[in-house]
Amino acid sequence: MPIRLPPEWNIYYNEIRDRCQALIESGIWSGIDINQLNAWRKNFKTDEEKYFSACVLDSLIYRSNQQTFSLINNLLNKGLNNTFRQIGLKEMAEFPLNVQSKIIDPLVRFIPVITTESPVTKSSFEILRFFKRYFRIQEKWMIYPSDIKRSIENGVKAFIFIDDFLGTGVQFDDTLVYANIYNEIEQGCFVYAPLIAHELGINQVKHSTKNMHITYAELLVTKAHSFFNNYFEGQQDEAREFYKHLMTDRAIPFDPVTPFGYGNLEITLSFEHAAPDNSLQILHYQSSNWNSLFHH
Repeated sequence: MPIRLPPEWNIYYNEIRDRCQALIESGIWSGIDINQLNAWRKNFKTDEEKYFSACVLDSLIYRSNQQTFSLINNLLNKGLNNTFRQIGLKEMAEFPLNVQSKIIDPLVRFIPVITTESPVTKSSFEILRFFKRYFRIQEKWMIYPSDIKRSIENGVKAFIFIDDFLGTGVQFDDTLVYANIYNEIEQGCFVYAPLIAHELGINQVKHSTKNMHITYAELLVTKAHSFFNNYFEGQQDEAREFYKHLMTDRAIPFDPVTPFGYGNLEITLSFEHAAPDNSLQILHYQSSNWNSLFHH
């Protein structure tokens, strides 16, 4: 199903191209080079496809490593600090300074959002590596979900789950099932601290774990960050069909139930280190028929 092109769409197309190139050349979009951008843009052949690609780039939420570090800084010094203050956990009065020492146990642990099947390349691990390398958080205070119960027995007071993005909340539920700590959550201090959180995921986590505290550095909401709802006015359904046809034509595999990213969040989000699978597949899919813009 085709989409209607607005008048002078090609001017918009060229403006978006120039803006993206300027963001790359200025270093704001570090991690992407001009050749990478141009290779991705060449995936789109027809006028309709080219206009669609400009809309995707226009809507893109891109967080370079430097911007990711700012999110982490905000989370450590504001979000988590405020959470501990609201809870009234006096042991966390010195946070985050207490987790930068490897001599005195701060009685807090950082945990990646993973299950037994998660590879070491999982984005949670990458964020924890940033914590360690750039914020001097000691690896000694980082544990696996399977270590939580033993840590409670050893007197640890607070547990912080770290992730780059909270999308649907399903993956976090899987981690809690894997760790089998629902009873512990009801009685202890547990915080889920993704850098960026989507409102649907927040609602899911609140629904499944009543006593889980949630803090984040950046919030995405359905109304403002759903790609198809914010572009293609009056023809959103046609644009969704156009997108599915484009993926089929270029042999990009997609789940027919959730074709617009995992959970159908319809977002266009990527970090420099990886794009979440909630984002539209055309951003991170790579094959002989398709050049990716980001890694997945």
